[in-house]
Amino acid sequence: MRERLGKFEVVRLLGQGAMGEVYLGRDPKLGREVALKVITPGSVMGDEAQARFEREARASALLNHPHIVTVYEFGEDEGLHYMAMEYVHGEELERLIREGVVPKAELLEILAQVCDGLAFAHEHGVIHRDIKPANILVNRHGKRPRAKLMDFGVAQMGPSGLTQAGTWMGTVSYMAPEYLDTGTATQASDLFALGVILYEILTGGRKPFIGDTTTLVLNRILLHPPDPIFPSDLKDVSGQLLQVVERSLAKAPQDRYPDAEALATAIREALKDPPGGTAVSLVEPKKEALGQQIRVGKGGQGNCLSLKVALRQAGPGNEIVMLPGIYRESVVVDKDVTILALGESGEVVIEGVAGPALVLRSPGINLRGLTLQAAPGSPALRVSGGAPRIEACILKAGACCVELDAAGTSPVFRDCTFLTEGPVGLRAEAGTFARIEGGRILGFLGAGVDVGAGAQVTLQGVMLGPGEGVGLKVRSRGQATLDGCILSSGGGCVEVEEDARVQLSHCRLMDSHFAGLLALEHSQVVMESCDIGNHACSGVHVLAGANVVLRQCRMLGNAGFGVSIMDRGLATLEGCLVQANGGTGLLIHHGATVQARNCAFSGGRSLGVDCSEGGQGVLDVCEISGNAGAGVQVEAGGSLLLVRCTLKEGRDTGLLLLEDSQVTLEECVVHRNARGGILLAKEAADPILRGGNRIEDGFLRVDAGGNLVKMAPI
Repeated sequence: MRERLGKFEVVRLLGQGAMGEVYLGRDPKLGREVALKVITPGSVMGDEAQARFEREARASALLNHPHIVTVYEFGEDEGLHYMAMEYVHGEELERLIREGVVPKAELLEILAQVCDGLAFAHEHGVIHRDIKPANILVNRHGKRPRAKLMDFGVAQMGPSGLTQAGTWMGTVSYMAPEYLDTGTATQASDLFALGVILYEILTGGRKPFIGDTTTLVLNRILLHPPDPIFPSDLKDVSGQLLQVVERSLAKAPQDRYPDAEALATAIREALKDPPGGTAVSLVEPKKEALGQQIRVGKGGQGNCLSLKVALRQAGPGNEIVMLPGIYRESVVVDKDVTILALGESGEVVIEGVAGPALVLRSPGINLRGLTLQAAPGSPALRVSGGAPRIEACILKAGACCVELDAAGTSPVFRDCTFLTEGPVGLRAEAGTFARIEGGRILGFLGAGVDVGAGAQVTLQGVMLGPGEGVGLKVRSRGQATLDGCILSSGGGCVEVEEDARVQLSHCRLMDSHFAGLLALEHSQVVMESCDIGNHACSGVHVLAGANVVLRQCRMLGNAGFGVSIMDRGLATLEGCLVQANGGTGLLIHHGATVQARNCAFSGGRSLGVDCSEGGQGVLDVCEISGNAGAGVQVEAGGSLLLVRCTLKEGRDTGLLLLEDSQVTLEECVVHRNARGGILLAKEAADPILRGGNRIEDGFLRVDAGGNLVKMAPI
């Protein structure tokens, strides 16, 4: 890391991506903090990175607005292009939406401010083309939140722009239909992206157009209406916002708001109204599409007394409304109907008397607001076909809450609660697919979600735990994708078995009696922007040929290892923080291979990095600091390459080499370690030093008598 860029002092790294890095800097003349954005030399994006960088500088130079990040200076220092920008003390809107802590009314005002900033950009001929929550910073430390729109790296300036017509730039989920169709961006396509963000704010992070592949997402944006917004999404805001969403997400550009200022006005007007409202077009289908409505209940208010009788009367597309009460029956639903609970959550209960409360066997079933109670030994709900949608339901069982037992079954659960005193919350058998959005799974003794061989499960914004078992278990050849989930369970958070695949993004794996992640035989796991902390054993434990990739993850405060790679395991760490763990921060053990880049291993109560027998690794631009044991220890049979690393401020030795170890240091800095810079066991080989290392703490060797002897620099 350079100490200066142009006139600016470089303080510390803030973040990095495929194209570049962002540092906290300081203007020494003004005493002002700045964000310094640079292109990483040799960026994988090549010329495209340079073009985006220059485009962002040119676009931002045109714009000076309270809700757009200000660019102060664009320059070059010894071949490194940099941009000095306003440093915003805040969080990305994406995180605020996902965590669900900030009131929706406050998030809506933030979005209105973004509209103000975008309107100013449009007036100056700049179309952003990548409006999304990750490109909106929010400062919430004053009397009112303040939004800042940033990242004009793919912006279009004037009628021609910098990108060939017909080329997509931006993020697919936020692209307007006409932009996907023609590749031509307009002000209206930016407004469509704002409509997607508005939908996400109202629904707690759901997207209006969902698909398991990019192609499916494109298809839904082009041809299908947005997924419905439900009454539970609007309990704290005005129902008039549904009309704002509808108009913002209109397929035809001319049907949207005329400009961003008009959208901001519509949002603020809706905020003046009390929660609730009469707009229903995105809440539930129109009655003519549903056909007959049948009411189930006692006291003369219903058309019939039981769900079974209602199903015999119902035709495809009918709506069955269940009045508050307890219905003791086990029912097979084999028609495409919608079954709704009338009343508050928990007031409509279906208790299974001989098996599951409900068995779903038709492709287009919708359930909403029901409580399903299983008979002893049975699941509360069994899905045996189709793609039903289950929303805001409570599923209770002494065994398994939900079973998916027929190939091709693909239910969607939204804002549901799984309560089990048995082994499993949801079990997906071979060939089944499930999507769980929001809600909670708790009380499990075996696994919160058990993904069987060949099954696929997607979880978004789900809380798994507390429970005594494993939060998520993925069996051989199973697949799971988690985004924005929180896992906290006694038996470990995620367990991945042989040949299974798991991807986790923006998740928190916390507070287990074992490991945050356990990757077993030949499994494959990718984790991005996840927190793994406070586990009794390792944060991440990799075994038997498993392959794990950790990007921008934090392993904090685990009682055992931060990351332990065993038994021919393979791990790649990029931009990770491994801090304050009870055991070694990174253990490379028994034939394991590790590559770590731009990582920090600090503040541990033991070693920072330990490369033991048969282990091998490469640490590139890593910082190892403040550990109680040696910063880096290489044991007999271990092999380690350190490139541009810093080993500092340890309470022991910076680098400890034992007999038969092999270590190479290239352009490294070793300083301010309490016991010395490099300590060699009495028969350890000297490290190989290349390219101007700075070893300030000196060299020590243990002599035949066990004494420490200072050595001349190697």
